[in-house]
Amino acid sequence: MNNRDSNSLGLKELIAIAIGGMVGGGIFTILGISVNLIGFLTPVAIIIGGIVAGLAAYSYVKLGLYYKDEGATYTFVKKTYQ
Repeated sequence: MNNRDSNSLGLKELIAIAIGGMVGGGIFTILGISVNLIGFLTPVAIIIGGIVAGLAAYSYVKLGLYYKDEGATYTFVKKTYQ
């Protein structure tokens, strides 16, 4: 049983608050700037951004499977140009 006070926040609650703040702030900030700059074409820009992000994620998966290392971008660049 957990001896925490019912009014205190645990690790799970704090992580949820942090992620919610980052995602919410990012969405509303980017959305406002996009609408201000490109107006009615904002959904098209968001779709293109999603496609680019998906391709980047796919590339990271393929690089991770190829190099089988946990160094992420630094390791990929280091091993590629050695």
